[in-house]
Amino acid sequence: MNKYLKVAIVLAVIGAALYFIIPKISSKEKPVSQNQNPGDGITSVDGYIIKPTTLDNEIQAVGTIRANEEVEIRSELSRKITGIYFKEGTVVSKGKTLFKLDDSDLSANLKKLYLDENLSMIEEKRQKELLDKGLLPQSEYDKQSTNLEKIRADIDATKIQISKTNIKAPFTGYAGLRNISIGSYVTPANVLTTMQDLSKLKIDFSIPEKYINYFKTGQKIYFKVEGIDEEYDGEVYAFEPKLENGTKTLVLRAISSRANTKLLPGSFAKVRLLLKEIEDAILVPTEAIVPGLKGQSVYVCKNGKVKSVDVELGKRLEEKVQILGGIQAGDTLITTNILRIKPDAKVKIAKINE
Repeated sequence: MNKYLKVAIVLAVIGAALYFIIPKISSKEKPVSQNQNPGDGITSVDGYIIKPTTLDNEIQAVGTIRANEEVEIRSELSRKITGIYFKEGTVVSKGKTLFKLDDSDLSANLKKLYLDENLSMIEEKRQKELLDKGLLPQSEYDKQSTNLEKIRADIDATKIQISKTNIKAPFTGYAGLRNISIGSYVTPANVLTTMQDLSKLKIDFSIPEKYINYFKTGQKIYFKVEGIDEEYDGEVYAFEPKLENGTKTLVLRAISSRANTKLLPGSFAKVRLLLKEIEDAILVPTEAIVPGLKGQSVYVCKNGKVKSVDVELGKRLEEKVQILGGIQAGDTLITTNILRIKPDAKVKIAKINE
């Protein structure tokens, strides 16, 4: 058979098939959405009627554990270390000498000043006798008396300098690791060691601006740290009287007497702050929330039509979210087919969910 004839037969078969198939495809009706009645343009949706409820208000935050008191131990003088009198990582009492600086030159100068004071006292006594007899001008006696007071002031200043060579613990607490050895020359810039008072612990954490009116000092907190199953408690006792510029949050500080060696300053803590119960709180299903570029909104059904309402979200629960404003009790929210509808669309409530 001629090859041109074969091609002609194949083309004829394809053309015949298309002739019978295409009309059938075009004649099929377009599918109707199972949630939309054909011809009426009404979408079937589920609704949720808003009812006020009591909400156990609780804020969860991440905080930082701090020591009750903490300090870097530094020298006020630039001198050589001549003694170290504590063991690293142990508890030291308030007033205990931790480091001793070389004070040999100060001690020698103090002895000299004592000699000067003694001589000046003798001279002052002699001139006082002459003054009483009218044999010495008052100005000469005043000059000697002033010189004696100056020497005594120098003695007091030297004693203070010598006292600073005894670096003592400012409070009872744990001494940290020392950063110097005997013989080291130190300046005020050197951190010799640190001290932590762990008799109590402070917990710093932040809450969003919208919760400022719900908290007060004295409220309870509960916190946990990584690796420890036990939950500890504390009490809010202070707050920073301003909002953080970047995050618009308020920093709170709580204190806990449940201190032990497992809880260390610098650890992160998962904090639960118990606030006052909210009466008549509005909770809605999370699936009713419509995210947008400028915030969150919900669809409300009014007189069979869809209305978009901007809302402010509050606390999130497992299946519901608190609404702080925008809607009220009695409104009917649309919870299904949200992607199929838009404002002013006609809807029919098929089922009311509780």
